[in-house]
Amino acid sequence: MTVFYNIILSITFTATSFAQNWRSTYYPANWTPPKAQDFYTDPFLQDYSYSGYQYGEKTLPTPSGKVFDATKAPYNADKTGNVDATAAIQKAIDDAQTNYGGVVYLPAGTYKVDPGTNYQVLRISKSNIYLKGDGVGKTFILNNSYKMNGKAIIKVTGSSSWLTMPATKAFLTKDVMNPVNVLPVDNTTLFKVGDLIIVRNLIGDEWITEHKELGWIGMGPDLRGLMYCRYVTAVDPVNKTITIDVPVRYALKTRDGACVFKLNGMISEVGLLDFSIGNIENPAATGFGENDYTTNGTAGYDSHNSFVINFSGIVNSWIKNVSSYQPLGNKSGTRILSNGILVSSSKNITIDNCTMSYAQYGGGGGNGYAFRISANEVLISNSTANYTRHGFVFSDMWCSGNVFHKCNDVKTGIQCGNTGSMATSGYGSDHHMHFSHSNLIDNCYTENSGFFAYYRPYGTDPMHRITAAHTAFWNIASGGTKAYCVWTQQSRYGYAIGTSGVGSTVYTKENATGTASITDPVDIVEGEGLGTTLSPQSLYLDQLAKRMITTSVHDSKTETNIVLYPNPFQDTFIIRNAENIKHMQVFDQNGKEIFTTANVKKNFGKDWIPGNYLIKLEDNEGNVIFKRIEKLD
Repeated sequence: MTVFYNIILSITFTATSFAQNWRSTYYPANWTPPKAQDFYTDPFLQDYSYSGYQYGEKTLPTPSGKVFDATKAPYNADKTGNVDATAAIQKAIDDAQTNYGGVVYLPAGTYKVDPGTNYQVLRISKSNIYLKGDGVGKTFILNNSYKMNGKAIIKVTGSSSWLTMPATKAFLTKDVMNPVNVLPVDNTTLFKVGDLIIVRNLIGDEWITEHKELGWIGMGPDLRGLMYCRYVTAVDPVNKTITIDVPVRYALKTRDGACVFKLNGMISEVGLLDFSIGNIENPAATGFGENDYTTNGTAGYDSHNSFVINFSGIVNSWIKNVSSYQPLGNKSGTRILSNGILVSSSKNITIDNCTMSYAQYGGGGGNGYAFRISANEVLISNSTANYTRHGFVFSDMWCSGNVFHKCNDVKTGIQCGNTGSMATSGYGSDHHMHFSHSNLIDNCYTENSGFFAYYRPYGTDPMHRITAAHTAFWNIASGGTKAYCVWTQQSRYGYAIGTSGVGSTVYTKENATGTASITDPVDIVEGEGLGTTLSPQSLYLDQLAKRMITTSVHDSKTETNIVLYPNPFQDTFIIRNAENIKHMQVFDQNGKEIFTTANVKKNFGKDWIPGNYLIKLEDNEGNVIFKRIEKLD
């Protein structure tokens, strides 16, 4: 995971004084992950740091294994863009899957592909597969079809279903109202450590009434329910509990049939990296209107519900250094037909340093979204959405624990159409529908757009209505011409903490007349216009550092043997058992990286000024370990 660990001193170096301007009331220097707070009645910031590949505890791996070069025999994929390469690349993927893993390599060049009658151009359905190019601007995947209704260019999918409950399941024996990871169940014999499970409820009229959303009465089955995909980390048959890897993100009541069942068929360790990807434009002169997606034969219909990349049923996987591009001949500026990257029914996915932009169609029905998440614990970092109807979007009740970190949301409410610039009726990066909850938008920038979690009386039944609860907007910067950068009107509690820039206003007003009573109380706002002096600047990184320092990556077999000695030191220090470490980064007390090396078998600190330092170590297993050290005068 490419993440800049600008760790804030208040967490990692509490003994040292430096300039701190202000902190949130809900995130004091001595904050600890909440356990007793009630999702229904208490305002609080939960621990959002579990998102991403391997919970952020490991860096994204370098693809390894047998290399399947798609341009070499027996595949011989054309890389000039003149001959269709679909079958050749898919054969390389299939062979890698038969081999139980490998790297499907696309050297620099242009690869023309087409879905034909399939619902995807390229399909990955097994674990341990990497699709790798030579870099953005070097390897180009060009989809040569604009007849893409319901299709994806790259589909990565397991065989699991979160939405279908098996007959065999355990029920919660008590209401779980807090962000805890120990669950009381009526039958522990169904589970063992390492099982992948779904923890969920069912939405009925009592839940709907409690949340004051009477417009959903009778529609609970269509809403499905809250769902948390988790690993079992402990089973206690005496006390009849199971422990899960990540706390639940909202309340679960026995009244609502809250239950736990095993999940099979998820795939893992899939990586897409280092390529550009684009789509030929639809040449139609008309058919780009809001409702044209419903009419067969129109440009809107051809683009409807299409995606560049579709991840579904995946765990611990990633997309890195992937960018949309404008193919030659696209006069409208189109790079993608409709939607960019979709992650659904998946867990612990990282999307890093990716750009999705310039959608040709952004009409109604779910079109023109750069990034769309309907999953658990997904991290999108250092990525950009530009020139689309919506930038970054959360959807559905099983969308929780996700983090957008250091992302850029630029110029939404627009599509390329056939002219290069056509307005769409929707805009912004938002919690789009159906009670997506407990997500974090962290240290992000918006320009001529905005980050929203307000009431949405739109769509077909069950309408979108209450879209969020317990989501935090942290340190949002803005540019462009809009007066506001955040609009939050969440159920229960919502949080907007620290904004800056030309449009630093936070709206908490109702989006639709008469809906304030549904979403009461008014969401919490702190530091409007004061984001540049908020400490910490990144809630996600601060919580990750705190969790990592506290746990010291308890799964690492080598961590307890790694010692910085002496500590504190005056001249130099050494790392005992350095043979277990493959990489080290050093951050000063202001969170600035001052040093990085792969050679750790020597003395360090000779030229460092006195003060406190945070050492980030990656061991040979890929675990990330944080240590603190002090240099004396």
